[in-house]
Amino acid sequence: MHVFASVVIVSDLDRALAFYEGKLGWTVRTDNQLSPDYRFVCVAPPGHSTGIVLGLSQFYGLPCPTPDSPTLTNIYFASEDTRADFVRLSERGVRFSQEPEETPWGAWGARVVDPDGNVFFMSDGS
Repeated sequence: MHVFASVVIVSDLDRALAFYEGKLGWTVRTDNQLSPDYRFVCVAPPGHSTGIVLGLSQFYGLPCPTPDSPTLTNIYFASEDTRADFVRLSERGVRFSQEPEETPWGAWGARVVDPDGNVFFMSDGS
């Protein structure tokens, strides 16, 4: 058994895909129109099996954050070099709510924000 994915609530699936695929460089693992009003979308970093399901509020019964009221997802991104990824992703238009800073455990960490206000902690390590 292993973890397949965690759900992140977004307001627009196509806009979310443009961010996760286009700006973060992730791959689409699944994009299925399961019914006329339900689309199942899962993205993951290249070469990794655990991903994020991009879900709409009405199907998961959870509120969607907003850019004006960001919400911590409690999902952590592992980076080989947080400071370098911060520069690279910032150049692609990715927003950060916190620039890289050294953590108490010695790694560098930063907070990545998606277009809907979902906040992820990115840190050196695996």
